[in-house]
Parts: sequence; C-alpha cells; structure tokens
Amino acid sequence: MKDIDVAEDSVNVRVTYDFEKHRHRNRVDIDIYFNTPGGGVIHAWEESNDLYTAIDFVVDEVERQLVRLKARRVEERRRLAKLKEKEKREGIVEESIERPLIVQEPLPIEKPMDVEDARLLLEEMGAFFLPFRNAETGEINVIYRKKAGNYGLIAPGV
Repeated sequence: MKDIDVAEDSVNVRVTYDFEKHRHRNRVDIDIYFNTPGGGVIHAWEESNDLYTAIDFVVDEVERQLVRLKARRVEERRRLAKLKEKEKREGIVEESIERPLIVQEPLPIEKPMDVEDARLLLEEMGAFFLPFRNAETGEINVIYRKKAGNYGLIAPGV
C-alpha cells in the first residue's frame, strides 16, 4: 500500500485479532474511521488458518475499499463542479434577461397625520416601515422601526 499523507487526528484505525482454539482459526478485523469533512468508515475482516494470510487478505480488502471511496469522492467533486458551473452559466443568462419590475403602489394611508400617529399606526400594523403624508409639512415621510427598538424618520430636506 502506498504511503498516505494525513493529519494525525484525521484517521482512527482499530485492528482486532482473535484466535479460536477449537477451530484453529485466526480472525483479523480492521476498522478505519475518517474524522474529515467527508467522514466515512471502512470495515474489513478475514478468517484463515494462518495469521499472516488473514492479515494479507484483510489489507487487500482495505485497499480495495479505499480505492472505491476515493473514486466516489472524486466523482462527487466533479459532479458538484459541473453543477456549479451550470448554475453559474444559467445565472448569467438569467441575469441578463430578467430585470426587476418596478410597480407603483399607492400610499397605504392617504389622510395626513402627524409623526406620533404614524408611529402608533406602525406599532398596530406590526410592519417594519410606514410611508405617510406628514400633516405639518404635507410631504411624504417614512417612519421605520430600528433594531434597537427606536424609530427612524425619513423626510425630504432633513
């Protein structure tokens, strides 16, 4: 098996050996746990009359599983890259075709009111902002709720 360059704590390996006297069988179990973002577990075991044969067979099985795991991960990365590229191409095409539509809306409250009445109405409605006609100036103002719990007022010329 080729050397693999991994961090110390990214892989845990547990090797278990068991010998059954009455059957004269050697059993070798290998569990490999990957502590990486992709994760994964590899488990292989082999029984044989000869300990070294069991070890050889179980190591061969681990190698086969590692090759399959690597192939699956490479294929998944390729698939995700193709999907990302496709989304990027479609996104560019859609952005160039679709433009946001501006729809003119009437003021929700037509009657003029002072700032305090607008604040009370904003609280009643539970909205984040309220455009209204200021009774003092006759201009359109917007009162809005701030994150800190206070209120802000947007007025022309202020």
